[in-house]
Amino acid sequence: MARTCLIVLAALVFSACARFDADQTVATVDGAAIPARELQQAIRREKEKFPPEKLNSRSEFLKVKEKVLNELIDRKLLLKEATAQGTFISEEEFQDELLKYKSSYTEATFQKMLEERGVSNEEWLKLRRESFIVAKFLANSGTEAQEVTEEAVKKYYEEHPEEFKVPESVRVRQIVTDTKEKAESILRRLRQGENFAKLAKDLSLSPDRREGGDLGFIPRGSFPREFEVCFTMNPGEISPIIPSLYGFHLFKVIEKAPGRTQDLTEVTSKIFLQLKQRAREQYLKSLLERLRSQAKIEIHRDVLERMTL
Repeated sequence: MARTCLIVLAALVFSACARFDADQTVATVDGAAIPARELQQAIRREKEKFPPEKLNSRSEFLKVKEKVLNELIDRKLLLKEATAQGTFISEEEFQDELLKYKSSYTEATFQKMLEERGVSNEEWLKLRRESFIVAKFLANSGTEAQEVTEEAVKKYYEEHPEEFKVPESVRVRQIVTDTKEKAESILRRLRQGENFAKLAKDLSLSPDRREGGDLGFIPRGSFPREFEVCFTMNPGEISPIIPSLYGFHLFKVIEKAPGRTQDLTEVTSKIFLQLKQRAREQYLKSLLERLRSQAKIEIHRDVLERMTL
């Protein structure tokens, strides 16, 4: 009897899911409806961003639906604001942007992408046009709020000195063998004056043998602990045999660079871009907070919770 009840219950749940009407309104923004179908398509477009467990777990999938729905609402608010501010994209601009976007696809792979995301070509074109309009609007709005001055760059540099410290580093060559006996034989040849780079090319098992075992500059702290001995050596010195999980190593120090703090001139561009990105994110956050506070947004939780893919 209990088994029969479970089967009936499962059938009812399946039937309810099967009857889900994707044309139901899942949310409204200032009276404009967002049908569940639009949310389903948005999730399919971003499906690769979510691990399978988030889509297969009811509670986790609800979080995905909430996240993507809020992104849809933000998109509609931004598009409405962009339109109200007179932002538009000409057909010539649109075609140029499409060419750039589609340049990484063949026609076959592009159509396959649309099919996998459950989007028609017409729907995709509409979405791309809206995205371009929003992007153009954001690029041309709030420029004063996003301005980064030389003083701001200098202040950030002075207040975050730890970010610009470069640890001491050492440039080394290595030879890797699979047995200690081979390493001992190579070490004897090195002590007799044979060229380290040539022996590395001929005998090392490591991929860097093509460069004569040259590993480039290695900052302190990046080496496995057993290789830190290189920092105690002088240029030209050859290490003793050092065993590791990868085999038996011989190192030769080529040159050393002391630790230092980067000059402001070296990192100005990096700081500028970092502060610019922060300002852009803060502007967008403030803009969306304002638009949301002015809009009438209704989310139909019952539809959202029942919605399937």
